[in-house]
Amino acid sequence: MARSSVWFHWLLAAYLWLISLVSLGNWNAQSEPHMLAALRAGQSPTIADMVFLSFITVPALLFTFAILRRSKLALVAALGLDLVWLALQVISWWIPYIFGTAKPWQVRYGSGPTTKWLPSFGLHVAPGAMHLLITILLVAAIVTGTATLRNVIVPPRAR
Repeated sequence: MARSSVWFHWLLAAYLWLISLVSLGNWNAQSEPHMLAALRAGQSPTIADMVFLSFITVPALLFTFAILRRSKLALVAALGLDLVWLALQVISWWIPYIFGTAKPWQVRYGSGPTTKWLPSFGLHVAPGAMHLLITILLVAAIVTGTATLRNVIVPPRAR
């Protein structure tokens, strides 16, 4: 499980870097330019960009460190950050999709060109496929990470 979790953490980080840096058309359509386009236009990365890129990379670094050093604290910290990120996804996308939303930015998003795999209906704005994949990768990282933590706390041969 440890290898799978490290893999999911790095896959998630790489995916988030990719969608932050490069325009992939309707997959990650957004109103402001992606970071590489902004850099080519002579704009410096914003503090928010740097905080975001750090936030999405730290769990993968922590989890890798935890596995290499067998650190329970680093495992818990990485999983804690994963859970915060998942909570943000649930609050931003899944609760409004399930219960509906009248927030203007979400209604605009729902009628935008973003690729969606789930249907929108009424005020139930489907999260884009980009966010659905983020959620899937996060859940995979959390599930495998939790199994890894369980194996570190109670090794399989001690059960």
